[in-house]
Amino acid sequence: MRFDTLDVIAPGLLETPCNEAEVLGSAVWLWMHSASHRDVPLHALSALLLPAIKQRQFVLATEHGKPVFFLIWAGLSPEAERRYLANPPITMPEADWASGERTWILDWIAPFGHTRCARQLMARLFATRCVRALYHRGNDRGLRVMDFHGIGVMAEEARAWSALNPPLLPLVAHAAGTSHLPESQS
Repeated sequence: MRFDTLDVIAPGLLETPCNEAEVLGSAVWLWMHSASHRDVPLHALSALLLPAIKQRQFVLATEHGKPVFFLIWAGLSPEAERRYLANPPITMPEADWASGERTWILDWIAPFGHTRCARQLMARLFATRCVRALYHRGNDRGLRVMDFHGIGVMAEEARAWSALNPPLLPLVAHAAGTSHLPESQS
């Protein structure tokens, strides 16, 4: 698929063909160019990237043949969502990635300034869905749950969806006494 200046591979949304090894290489290359990803240990790739690639739950965008954007998501069951919100993503069991209908964006990498275009692309790819993501700038503002919706979802519908489907907060707090998850934001 072509979007603006980007060539897009999103096999779980568009039925586009892909080569898993090339996708992994592109994702790792983007990680190396991202300040928040470059120090992730190599052993984490099998838990953080491979399940998304195997389940076809990713979007890879290239510009002039160079990777510029990579996103992964999971379709979580209620139980899997609780586990995700209570634990670091690296501990997510592979079976959780496609266990339900609660869509969460787990990672978003756009190290070369393509965030605005990527946001517009995602609003089209997830046109009729409401999705969530954890806002990971915890040191700046604290972690927050962010709700997003596609271009085919009206703002009132998105608010109603958020009210009917609140994030499933962890049932048990971390040993330090608090969960890593604060309030939900729409």
